[in-house]
Amino acid sequence: MDKPTLDYYALHASEVAQRYEVSPSPLAHRFAASFSSGGRILDIGCGSGRDLAQLHKQGFQPYGVDGTEEFVQLAQILHPELKGRVVQGLLPDLPTPFGGEFDGVLCCAVLMHIDSTELFNAALSIKRCLKVNGRLLISVPSQRSDTGEGERDANGRLFKTYPSAYLRLIFERLGFSLIGEWCNSDAMTRQGIEWVSLLFQLKSEANTRPIDQIEGVLNHDKKTATYKFALFRALAEIATQSPNSVTWLANGKVALPVRYVAEKWLQYYWPLIESKVFMPQINAEAPNGSKSIRFRKNLTQLVNTYQKKGGFSRFRIERNKNALPSEVQNLLRDVMTNISAAITTGPVEHAGQGLATGQIFTYDSQSKKIIIPVDFWIELSHLGYWVGQAVILQWAEMVKNLDRTIEVGYVVGMLLDKEDIRTTQEARMLYQQTTNLECVWTGKSLKDKYEVDHVIPFDLWHNNDLWNLMPATKDANRQKSNRLPSSKLLLERKDRIIGYWEEIRSLEDSLFQREAETLLILPSNNWQNALFGQLAASIEMTALQRGVGRWTPS
Repeated sequence: MDKPTLDYYALHASEVAQRYEVSPSPLAHRFAASFSSGGRILDIGCGSGRDLAQLHKQGFQPYGVDGTEEFVQLAQILHPELKGRVVQGLLPDLPTPFGGEFDGVLCCAVLMHIDSTELFNAALSIKRCLKVNGRLLISVPSQRSDTGEGERDANGRLFKTYPSAYLRLIFERLGFSLIGEWCNSDAMTRQGIEWVSLLFQLKSEANTRPIDQIEGVLNHDKKTATYKFALFRALAEIATQSPNSVTWLANGKVALPVRYVAEKWLQYYWPLIESKVFMPQINAEAPNGSKSIRFRKNLTQLVNTYQKKGGFSRFRIERNKNALPSEVQNLLRDVMTNISAAITTGPVEHAGQGLATGQIFTYDSQSKKIIIPVDFWIELSHLGYWVGQAVILQWAEMVKNLDRTIEVGYVVGMLLDKEDIRTTQEARMLYQQTTNLECVWTGKSLKDKYEVDHVIPFDLWHNNDLWNLMPATKDANRQKSNRLPSSKLLLERKDRIIGYWEEIRSLEDSLFQREAETLLILPSNNWQNALFGQLAASIEMTALQRGVGRWTPS
């Protein structure tokens, strides 16, 4: 939880509690319909104990946690029936209180005090408190007129206004299903403040969501080029691996910079252009023909430039270091301009037009962003990996249809050949410049003999960014293999991971910052915790969505 906010409540607990106690609970009338009769209910951020007292009055078994010891004491003084039922505890890393296994969790006016970099881990902590099929009732501000720069009020308290669709995405990724959503005015009748409440249920199985629109475009929409496959593959990867790339709009849409999609296309098409076998990507495209994809000529020049210098991997590192020669910078600018134009005037404009549902995307030329419906984005966030795999196969089959002499398996190999797992040499050279190297997972001292481990295994993300590469012993690297580090291990080794990031960034600031954009654009303050929070969130989401095993050193 935000420290300045916590400090304010600790200092002003008595007066804040008074305000709570004279105001009616805005959610008390929802308790009976939201939670199972007589169930064990945990109120996270219980404050003065007002809602806990209401839960007790309605026949529930109430328990509470709060971040300040002052509120913990006040709640039990103001409501003696709560004695022994309230303890101190904080999101995002809340230890499971009172043995967990609650039938319901209430979280009213709390998530607004948690920064976005910690929100997923806060949701994960809430999940740990619930039984399967347990209910979660949350309430957050949908509008506040009393906050200024940094979303803080005059007292320095943090008040985030998270869109309800964004909260829905986070909790649904963790296995929750939205049951209801409603708006309500401020219980203290303050002007300019409105609230939104959401009721979830934790399901025992992952939700199956309709993907008719995605399936329709991939299987039934007209396609004369491989562009639609490239677009959907890019969106699927960005949604599952780089969710912070989008801006959540107020009109039920999200906005994604087209450059992120263009960078994915550069990766996808590079090996196809590099292939010794000509691979047509549009009807009637031939090696010396007059018809070709919009960016083939420029991209071929770029590929040829790096053909004997290490290919795409070398190009990527030089680009991310801002070390491209001026002539290559000019060539890359032309390539990206042509790719972006192919994206926006091709699949973005036409995807879905041949279906009953109609056009899916729009393009804002002023901001250079693709506008995507929220429900569509949430769908890709849930099922992006599987959509991506399906797209690769369909892409390969289309190339086969364009040229019958090409085998589907060969094309699939090219499409998966985004980057070599062995291209960790840059990280190794940087770690050799650091002192007192130790295994990131075991703490054992490392001298010259160490391996570079992918925190998120290469087979899962195909990612060789510096934030994802850590020095480890041969045994630890072998034992971990393609598993993800456990939540406990990640937290235990947090300081060491951040320490390596700080050292690597001091040596290659531009490269590190550019590659960190996979997870988030690094903030100017406290970037270490922000990046770690996104790494932890990505690991949890990957484990949940892909069913990957977790690992702790033996």
